[in-house]
Amino acid sequence: MSTRAAWRLIAGLLVLIALTVVVTSAATAASNPANLRVTAKTQTTVSLAWDSFGNSDYVLHFWENGNWTRVTLPRTQRSYTWTGLIPNVQYFFWIKSGTVAGNSVMVTTDPDRTPPSAPGNLRTGTVTASQISLAWDASTDDSGIREYRVSVSPNEGNLVWTGPTSATLVGLAPSTEYTFTVTAQDLGYNLSPPSNAVSATTTASTDTTPPTAPTSLHVSDEDGCGEVDLRWPQSTDDQDPQSAIRYRVFINGEPDPIGIDAIGVGRWITYGVVDGTNTFFLKAIDSAGNVSAPSNSFPIVLNIC
Repeated sequence: MSTRAAWRLIAGLLVLIALTVVVTSAATAASNPANLRVTAKTQTTVSLAWDSFGNSDYVLHFWENGNWTRVTLPRTQRSYTWTGLIPNVQYFFWIKSGTVAGNSVMVTTDPDRTPPSAPGNLRTGTVTASQISLAWDASTDDSGIREYRVSVSPNEGNLVWTGPTSATLVGLAPSTEYTFTVTAQDLGYNLSPPSNAVSATTTASTDTTPPTAPTSLHVSDEDGCGEVDLRWPQSTDDQDPQSAIRYRVFINGEPDPIGIDAIGVGRWITYGVVDGTNTFFLKAIDSAGNVSAPSNSFPIVLNIC
């Protein structure tokens, strides 16, 4: 092949490559008319922008917790910032205009590795034979506070997660000193240092009557690996409201090794302790420490993972 022919072949190949790039770019633009893109992100926000496409208002879709959230925007708007997101979580966004579908984008918010400040000025309020109320000053955090955890010592089945900066501990024993601390959890699941500790002693009680025994206990194995769902109608007491009655779970005649009582509810989730038959029953306990007769027994065969 002559040098001139070789150069002609090379020139032809270059033209073909250039045309391929142009055609591919045009096809990509046609299949991605919105050019939805991420322009900025933080721990709790994602900013999006897009090009003009379609003939109707824009509908921006956001996939969260198994559901679509939608916001309709006028055609004059070409950007939007989604707020209230969770740090270090991947989110999916999609846009359309009428019947014209745009593209989608996935983005992960920035991680949050800084814990909140400790809750301040923890203090006690009303104290009775079975309840102690608490309040504290809010923590601060760069991403926001998810909730607060109230820890109790001695632990009478109380480990309370609460959103507000106050809580009332119920089902406490009379004439008993309790010590409390509070920690904050931010949106990135970081825990703060504990607050100052406060102590209070519940008042004496003359109550000697136990609650009614729980009845109609039913246990189901729904999720496998030994996890069980216990349900029962709540007991009643001559002095305590149902919200203050604790329920102690027994498995094969022994207290649940998890060591936490259900309080003021008629449902509880726990785990079996052996492969094969596990027999469950409950006892109700009022705030004075009076213990009811046991509920009916419920045997169930479990496979412990």
